[in-house]
Amino acid sequence: MNHARLSLSARAALLAAGASLALPALAEAPVGPPPAAAVADQPADQAPAAPETVEDAYDDYAEEEIVVTAPRLAGQLDTDIRAEAELDEAAIASYGVSNVSELLDALAPQTRSGRGRGSGRPIILVNGRRIGGFGEVRNLPPEAIAKVEVFPEEVALQYGYSADERVVNLVLKPNFRQVSVEAEGGVPTEGGRFQSEIEPSFLAITENGRININAGWERKSMLRESERDLDYDDPAQAAEAPARSLLGASDEYRIDATVQRSLSKTTDASINLRLDQTDTLSLLGPGSGGVADPLERDSRARNLTSTASVNGMLGDWRWSVTGNYADADQRTFTDRIDGSVDRFDSSQRTFGGSANLSGTVTEGWAGPIRLSMTGSYSGLRFDSRSERADGVTTTDLSRDLPGVFGSLTVPLLDPDYEVGKIGTLSLTLSGQVQNPSDFDALKSWGANLNWGVTDSLSLIASFNSDEAAPGIQQLGAAPLVTPAVTYYDFSTGQTVQITTTTGGNPLLLAERRRDLKLGLNWSPPMIDGLNLSVNYNHNKSYDTANSFPLLTPEIEAAFPDRVTRDANGVLVALDQRPVNFDRAENSQIRWGLNFGKSFGQPEQRAGPRGERGGPGVGAPRRGGPRAGMRGGPGGMFGGPQGGRWQVSLYHTVKLTDTVLIRPGVPELDLLDGSATGSGGGSNRHLLELDGGVFHKGMGVRLSAKYDSGSTVTGGSAGDLDFGDLATFNLRFFVNLDQQPKLTGALPFLKGSRLRLAIDNVFDAQRKITDANGVVPLNYQPGYIDPLGRYIELEWRKTF
Repeated sequence: MNHARLSLSARAALLAAGASLALPALAEAPVGPPPAAAVADQPADQAPAAPETVEDAYDDYAEEEIVVTAPRLAGQLDTDIRAEAELDEAAIASYGVSNVSELLDALAPQTRSGRGRGSGRPIILVNGRRIGGFGEVRNLPPEAIAKVEVFPEEVALQYGYSADERVVNLVLKPNFRQVSVEAEGGVPTEGGRFQSEIEPSFLAITENGRININAGWERKSMLRESERDLDYDDPAQAAEAPARSLLGASDEYRIDATVQRSLSKTTDASINLRLDQTDTLSLLGPGSGGVADPLERDSRARNLTSTASVNGMLGDWRWSVTGNYADADQRTFTDRIDGSVDRFDSSQRTFGGSANLSGTVTEGWAGPIRLSMTGSYSGLRFDSRSERADGVTTTDLSRDLPGVFGSLTVPLLDPDYEVGKIGTLSLTLSGQVQNPSDFDALKSWGANLNWGVTDSLSLIASFNSDEAAPGIQQLGAAPLVTPAVTYYDFSTGQTVQITTTTGGNPLLLAERRRDLKLGLNWSPPMIDGLNLSVNYNHNKSYDTANSFPLLTPEIEAAFPDRVTRDANGVLVALDQRPVNFDRAENSQIRWGLNFGKSFGQPEQRAGPRGERGGPGVGAPRRGGPRAGMRGGPGGMFGGPQGGRWQVSLYHTVKLTDTVLIRPGVPELDLLDGSATGSGGGSNRHLLELDGGVFHKGMGVRLSAKYDSGSTVTGGSAGDLDFGDLATFNLRFFVNLDQQPKLTGALPFLKGSRLRLAIDNVFDAQRKITDANGVVPLNYQPGYIDPLGRYIELEWRKTF
């Protein structure tokens, strides 16, 4: 239950608007005099008379306050940790996206993990419950979502997940139905490629559950080297350009369906099935007949994925069981100059399940002590067969991974329990044990302190220690030798054709990781709609498993047995099978803000703080619902939709980033001249900006990213400079339902939306040069970003 203090004036205004805001105490109480108990001790001539109108109630009780207890919005998370961002319906509509997948892409700066180890997809909950997998929500339309909540990683512990990704909770509307068709087409401004897609979908949400069916077909034409301005070292390579593709041609077909049903008042079940197939054709260079007869690589990837989940209550404990199965098959044919054809077939099957039980163990001195326990199992089977002129190579790999994970949250301070006077403080302890079938047992543990200093300020401190096994292909993939690979050699400053060896390394060790995080989240009470966050992370890892790094002089000194040169020192072969680094350590600060406000809303009497619009994108006050909260189109109170503007800005500053490959070799400083990947060293600064305005169905959004460059030192050609890069993306969209004159003249446009997207507005390319100002061939813009500026037009119609 949330406690909200509202003046009786706000109460009267709400009743006048005909809205309860899910506050039964307000909605059911008539506008009239206080209860008899409140005036029993007053003389009759001093007892207030019943007001005749809402306006009288407003005047009579403008200065009085009452305390009401209201239930949380159905589907919101019940947690003491504050949300770092929230979006209501209007905020969601302002992004102009077509489904949850696009919405998460747009929210990436806000949902990216603050743990400092990169970022995968956030953990997704629906109406505060675990789901079987991302496939259940991937294609949900934004119109079906009432609210989006973004929480820090520590919330994941309460739902049976490890604290390595942020948590996004989707609150769905209880009744919703939509049929939609989406069509789009796009081209890069430099030409050479056309992409198109059509995607029909159906969604129905009722009291008994939901059903969502989607299909899609996406086509991309081929982009050849001759269609980009590449500066070749050898004129012969320029002549071969029409026979080589930068981006292959592809066709993707997909269909998926999700069915979710309520089995009882407290139990529901869901299942998701998805089948997709992608056919791709690439050109590898002139064949025996020359440029007119290019060598081809023809591949087909087919994937079947399925997930299922059941959620319910066992007394006061919530339980969930999930399962999954996926089968990914790939077949590739590659032409050779001698007329032979290489064939590669692979099949990977993954399967598993988990069972989670979460609830209150007992009532502690400062609140309920909560426990979450998860038992899990996952299996993986991978086999491949490579047929080449020099023989057949097969691989047969497997891994079974049972595990147990648990977390215990203990409240330490809470003024409501008369324990402590400055906010609430809780401690969460977590632990996990996994036992891979092909590796030693892996153990992890963590501790997290969450201090809600005030209703608008919270602090988090966490430490995690965990172990991770290398992937089974890193360990056991069969060796694969590939000739004629273009590679930049730092030692000579030349771009050469070499033979590479890839595959697995059975000698890899398990990685041990130690992570410290300190976080602050603040919604300044004096600025409604603003949310600020600051996170400091320090990560230290031992025996990290990595792909073989970029061959700088430092790396070559550490792995001399992996490099083959001829008598003239020219690089001719490189063994790129994965390796362990002895130690990797980095630290960073990431701070950001979200600020959003509504404008042009229909007039209504303000509450005690003058609140008129809906909440901003920032996290809400802890006090629960507010008098002026609005929904999406039409708002919570109905009527015309107003406008909204929003901006978010995040800045990541890397303080340290070092790697020790092995004892006795100098430590690499990735912020000061060293590198382990082909993309250069670490970029010290990363800025991410997203903002937009939405009004009367028309919207514009701008997203921008800037990362500072780096320099890789050494080599006969001197330093290799990776310049900084700033990219801007624009989205313009209009919901034609809010253009009555147009839809009146052209009725078929009702329910339509048009969106124009421009990616990389200024066609920015990272400039990479050696000490002589020369751009190495494999670092030319045509290779590192062949698409460049890209324009796409989308039409979406709902029925």
